[in-house]
Amino acid sequence: MNVTENLTTNHYLVTHSVGARQQGMRLDTFLKQRYRKRSREQLKRAIGIGAVSVRRNQGPHLTVGRPKPSSHLVPGDEVLVMTERKPEPFVRFDYQILFEDEALFVINKPPNLPVHPAGRYFFNTLLIHLKTQGHQTPLQADQDYYLVHRIDKETSGVLVLAKQKEACTHITRQFAARTTQKRYLAIVKGAPPDSFSIDLALKRTTTSIIQLKMMIASEEEGGQPAHTHFKRIGVWGAFALVECFPKTGRQHQIRIHLEAAGYPIVGDKLYGLPESEALRFYERQNLTPEAEAKLLLPRHALHASWIQFVHPITGKKMEFHAPFPEEFQNFLNQQNPSNSASHLSQLPV
Repeated sequence: MNVTENLTTNHYLVTHSVGARQQGMRLDTFLKQRYRKRSREQLKRAIGIGAVSVRRNQGPHLTVGRPKPSSHLVPGDEVLVMTERKPEPFVRFDYQILFEDEALFVINKPPNLPVHPAGRYFFNTLLIHLKTQGHQTPLQADQDYYLVHRIDKETSGVLVLAKQKEACTHITRQFAARTTQKRYLAIVKGAPPDSFSIDLALKRTTTSIIQLKMMIASEEEGGQPAHTHFKRIGVWGAFALVECFPKTGRQHQIRIHLEAAGYPIVGDKLYGLPESEALRFYERQNLTPEAEAKLLLPRHALHASWIQFVHPITGKKMEFHAPFPEEFQNFLNQQNPSNSASHLSQLPV
């Protein structure tokens, strides 16, 4: 029996390729390595009810009968797993491709597009969308795009992915050696100095019930070094636009550093609202009208504007730029229209 015979609109097919290292491996052991959160009994049950099949196309004389947990695999086999497709929030995949070759895939990511599966999002994420060619083909689990760096779901702008593991390793080493350069743009509350830097180590929170949150902690307390330099571009009433140059790549680094400096990012739910209100959002409840009014924007005003690194194959210096979002321009225009033209003309390109 092939699982494709039982597919419905509520299911999706995931294909795993068997490599040389899996020669002779039991089917249930193979699955356990890929579905670590599933017990061996659950996997055996899935095999028993026909949710798992093995496709053997190496030659006409090679066939596979009804698979059993003890079935042995050979290189070239494809293990097909029928997976339940659960409802997910709608997202837009209207990203702009900035560059693509055999090693790299660089896009201008729109806001509110999750990059990798987490929480409620699996199929409606950039990585799965790319693997399935826009949800048009079965999910090839072994066909990978590798994240060179990460930006949050709400953050827009330049995102670099690699098509080869070696290319990803090459660029991540550049990040580790701090030979790459990144620039973000953020709208903040208040009027910061023309130029300032923040050196505050960060680690995963131990005081908040929101597990996603990071906190400031000394290196002796387990914090990892984090450094960001900031330059003010202009002031619009009670708000300012700043350039952010992270020298390290800690999670939520820019957001925490600006909040710690007294200039929180507009629209930041995690670091700009009281814990009780932030918790409502992350528990998928509606924010109170008071919280929404305080946020001012439906997403945090952070944009990955520019990145520079060396191409992992050609050795050529690469630069990519994503234009300042129109929604942010409109917000600043509303604060002080007479100031917008002169200051926004100073935006780096």
